[in-house]
Amino acid sequence: MLLLASMALYRHPLGSASSIMADHPWWAGLPDEQRNPVTSYVFWFVGTPLLFAATGLWYHWRARRLGVRVAWPLFVGTGLGVLALLAVFAAVPTGPVPDGLVAAEGPFWPGLLTPLLPLAAAVVVLGRAERSRGLVVAGGWIALLTVWLCTSFPLGSVPGWASWLLGGGGESLGGQLALRPGHYLVLMALPLLSVAAVRLLSGRADRA
Repeated sequence: MLLLASMALYRHPLGSASSIMADHPWWAGLPDEQRNPVTSYVFWFVGTPLLFAATGLWYHWRARRLGVRVAWPLFVGTGLGVLALLAVFAAVPTGPVPDGLVAAEGPFWPGLLTPLLPLAAAVVVLGRAERSRGLVVAGGWIALLTVWLCTSFPLGSVPGWASWLLGGGGESLGGQLALRPGHYLVLMALPLLSVAAVRLLSGRADRA
């Protein structure tokens, strides 16, 4: 799965770091220090189309074998379409975090130039095509976390209003969750893994 494999793109995916320099746009996916921006760029802009192609081939094979058809071209078209929008801005990215992008400030919409959003959009469309609420929720969850994490810096910053809603009380200045990119990627992937596990168990039960 691309989400979990993308952990390898970060210099400190799970461990803490004394300081973070994040190149913008976030071509690794999340606003944290990447090993190499070009590697991140290639990973997503080659890996995502390959994932969609493999998914399309699997649905084509299933349709021929079982006669069950799903509108997978819409799923592929959505994912590639959103990815193409990112590619418009994709002279290979280097550079520091833009001035003014600081903890608990936002929204910073250029931060949404992240390859995680095409994946989220494609999952939502696939869920609609399969009439799977689980997939729709999974795609929405990925999008929600992505928008939060990519519109502020450093990673995991909690704005004051959100801290207040969570019980901070008073005029809260916000805070920051002590999680690393790998932890957030696992959180993003959990609904997808849950849907896959349920389908696997259901398939085994049907065969039994």
